[in-house]
Amino acid sequence: MKNNFLKIAAFLAFGFGFSQTPISLENAINKAFSNNLNIKSGELKINYQEKLKGSAVTIDPLNISAEVGQINSAYTDNRFSINQTIRLPKFYNAQKTLLLEEWKSSVLNLNLQKWQLKKEISLVYNDLKYLDEKKKLLKKADSIFTQYYNRAELRLKKGESNLLEKATAENLKSQANMQLKALEKDKEIALQKLNYLINDGTFYKNEKGKYEILNFISLSTDYAGNSLVLKQLEQEKNIQNAKLATEKTKLIPSFNLAYNNTSMYGNGADDKFYNHSTRFHSGMIGVGIPVFNSAQKSVIEAQKINQQIAENNYQLGLVNLKNQFSQYYGQFQKLNEEIDYYQKTGLNNSESIFKTANNQYFNGEINYLEWTLLVTQAFDIENKYVDKLKELNDNIIELNSLKSDN
Repeated sequence: MKNNFLKIAAFLAFGFGFSQTPISLENAINKAFSNNLNIKSGELKINYQEKLKGSAVTIDPLNISAEVGQINSAYTDNRFSINQTIRLPKFYNAQKTLLLEEWKSSVLNLNLQKWQLKKEISLVYNDLKYLDEKKKLLKKADSIFTQYYNRAELRLKKGESNLLEKATAENLKSQANMQLKALEKDKEIALQKLNYLINDGTFYKNEKGKYEILNFISLSTDYAGNSLVLKQLEQEKNIQNAKLATEKTKLIPSFNLAYNNTSMYGNGADDKFYNHSTRFHSGMIGVGIPVFNSAQKSVIEAQKINQQIAENNYQLGLVNLKNQFSQYYGQFQKLNEEIDYYQKTGLNNSESIFKTANNQYFNGEINYLEWTLLVTQAFDIENKYVDKLKELNDNIIELNSLKSDN
């Protein structure tokens, strides 16, 4: 763990000086499940609750006492007593149920942490794929504007153009170059976050590949309410119900069992003489009735309010999740239509604009200002497509996480 921390600290300090291993999204998630510190804490919490379940039947301490003095007469006698308080099985069953519900909550909480981690890694991985695609576009722009700059510089030397054309070309080339540098910094930050989430000491980067629309696990327009968030809120209701039952059992009478062993030196009621070696025995059974129970009844009434809070939180969570799903789904439909336009029409138009603008510019049919406007328009179409694709994929990741139970 210490070595992993040192490696990650060095990576954060020196960035891309380290070699990076390509990793798929699925493998990144699996490795994070094995190494992420939050997940490890969740697993330890489950182990803690598992051990705690054994404390459900906690018997009150056995009381042992001894007494010496003039207990029965003027003579000195001694007495030994053993006393044990016992509660009814209902009391222990309530404790056991509460601990079991808390253990279930810790299991659900671990699954919720994994669910959240999976979503975070998916979003970061999508960021990296998006940045790779933007880098391709910027390199394409840099190449085109560099050729344009070289041509403008040559034309200026020959006296075929003015200084404004060269300055325009240089400005376009510089903008593309600065955007590339800024993009590299953004990617470095995204890679740092990915490796922080995975946390296994190896420095990973996303796999190369075509940037495509992610799979949407369900096209249903309704929210069924089966996410881990709701399950956790449902489990909190179960815990509060178990706590109420536990508090109520504290009003149940308890039983007290005792055994006494005593000496009785001197003449007994039967006119016999008894020495110290003779022992007399007695037993006792008592009932502990919580007569002064107003404080405990207040605790019970307060716990009923906790029940209401848990129920209200569940209903609030359900409303919020339904609202989130509705918003994400509406955005999904909107973005899907926009992506469909770009794939069927927009990108083809962009390619046509590129070819036509270049042909007309090199043939002298348009000037450099017209060429600049057309090429910029074509790049704008391609950039908007990639931006919308990222938005759509982020949206799908959110929708999938709301519909998913793992």
